[in-house]
Amino acid sequence: MRSVAASEPSVRLGLWWGAWPGLAGMVLLGSSVAVIDATQHLPVLGVQAARYAVAAVALVVMARAVGIRLVLPRRGDIGWVIGGAMSGLVAFNLATIVGTRHAEPGLLGAAVACIPLALAVAGPLSQRRRPSPRVMTGAIIVSIGAVAVTGWGRGDVIGILMAASLIACETGFTLLGARALPRMGPWSYSAATAAVAAIIFAVLAAIIERPALASFAEPATVIAILYLGAVATAVAFVFWFTGVQRLGPGTVGLCAGIAAPAAALIASLLGAPLPSLGAWIGMAVIAVGLVIGFLPWSRRPFFPTSRREELLERKT
Repeated sequence: MRSVAASEPSVRLGLWWGAWPGLAGMVLLGSSVAVIDATQHLPVLGVQAARYAVAAVALVVMARAVGIRLVLPRRGDIGWVIGGAMSGLVAFNLATIVGTRHAEPGLLGAAVACIPLALAVAGPLSQRRRPSPRVMTGAIIVSIGAVAVTGWGRGDVIGILMAASLIACETGFTLLGARALPRMGPWSYSAATAAVAAIIFAVLAAIIERPALASFAEPATVIAILYLGAVATAVAFVFWFTGVQRLGPGTVGLCAGIAAPAAALIASLLGAPLPSLGAWIGMAVIAVGLVIGFLPWSRRPFFPTSRREELLERKT
């Protein structure tokens, strides 16, 4: 039987121990803006196919290098893998492509900024639990701050629908991944979804774009795709789903708010204009939201427990 006093240190440390991979994953994802310009002249579907192919291969190589054993999806995992790849990778990118033609970037960025709030609600509901007021409060503040960083924009009906789709797709990616993580783990799930997305985008590119392979051979392009695949996708996904595994899909959603500040700051380091005063204020608001969301207001552990452990805790 665990005493309350014995569990308090793990409660205080558990949230931040679980949060840092999610935060790191979002920083790496935000860093993709630093190299995306190098691929602007290429067919977009072909770039996505190459990006996810590199990610899948990189995950296999890195897993072998660090001694991680990858597992293939079983029958019960296939639906989560395909669903995750279709929602978070294929549909998300297609919605972004279509959305940029019907909406200003600020509108799409503001939609992505609302992902922490969406996960704070949908994550617990998917596990048949009530959303945490603490996490909800933090998520609202984080989303407001992220919108201040990305700004707001206008769009037509299609643009608005695509913006809403971004929220649904990214939320679905995390929730579906959470179902597969207990058996597959972050590495295997990330590799499997990247492989599925690479195949789907390769087929779409071959049918719609028919890209010339020589156009992908420029040194700057190769470096950009390698970075997008190996770092901003492969490593970022492993970090993100490690955070999901440790904190659960609802709480880890708070970390998504860090992507916008990371993108703005990394871009400024590479020569882009410094963020505006409003963006700096938004970053400060995000920091406040993260502290509130991860602050242990109660003595219950916030990281997920199994049903058996939960019942044992109730008995004690």
